[in-house]
Amino acid sequence: MLLSIGLACIAVLGFGSSAVLARLGMTAQGGMRPMPGALVSLVASTLLAGALALIFEFRAVVTLPAIAMIWLLANGILTYLGGRSQQYIAINLIGASRVTPIVGSAALFSALYAVTLTRLGVSGFNEQLNPLLGLGTVIVVVGLALTGGNFLRQSWGSDWKSVAGYGLAILAAACYGAATLSGRVLSIQFGSPLIMAAGSMFFATLLLSPLFGREAVQKSASTGWAPCFVFLAGFAAACAVMSLYFAVTRDGSNILVIAPIVSCNPLVTLFLARVFLRHSESVTRELVMGTLMAVGGVALVVVGGLI
Repeated sequence: MLLSIGLACIAVLGFGSSAVLARLGMTAQGGMRPMPGALVSLVASTLLAGALALIFEFRAVVTLPAIAMIWLLANGILTYLGGRSQQYIAINLIGASRVTPIVGSAALFSALYAVTLTRLGVSGFNEQLNPLLGLGTVIVVVGLALTGGNFLRQSWGSDWKSVAGYGLAILAAACYGAATLSGRVLSIQFGSPLIMAAGSMFFATLLLSPLFGREAVQKSASTGWAPCFVFLAGFAAACAVMSLYFAVTRDGSNILVIAPIVSCNPLVTLFLARVFLRHSESVTRELVMGTLMAVGGVALVVVGGLI
């Protein structure tokens, strides 16, 4: 369990830094639009995860059954077209600091899905919710919501961008929550989190390329830091996804423990945003309170999982 928690912490750093890098890529000189940016980040993710899969799991890659391709395609649609693309559009509309606390509620979706599937008797799910896990998860989500409280008051309902941005962030959280479960099941089924991550990224890249490939190539060939930031965002996200899949597939791991820890990635995003996006970010009382609540909630989740 301790190694799974360590891998979850790596995922926190990866997801948190990826959101800020993506925002920088969309706001820098010659910034990229959300969907071409998502495609560039996916290419970067696929290159990293694919290289590792070929190096360490080559035999398993070449012997994958045909049905695995279908499931990898479906997971790619769920995670990257449903999750990352909607998150990037939301970030472009209302900013990384406003989106990431909402996306952090993916932990709640993961917990609800996992407990529901356990109650239904679905094979491979044996998630038991004890009081500490339940209380910790709720505290994490409430804390993350508080970190964005000032932004919510400033912009909610003021224009269509606010409504669309927060709505897409909630949908992205729901997709990410489901992707955590599907990633675990498929990684176990096909024997490798590396194959699971690389395959899903590859198929998502194939789906987006005909629609946004030309613009992505044009922007990537232009001068400026925007393509570099988005490319680095893809690398950070790939590290996070692979760490998450390894964390949830280890023996003794518990999604009800891992998901709330990973959901603290908005804290990394908010910290980095204060450093690199200072012109649009400010430290608020809600941010301090929310951070303390989220950290306390994670502590409860870890203790609840270990006992």
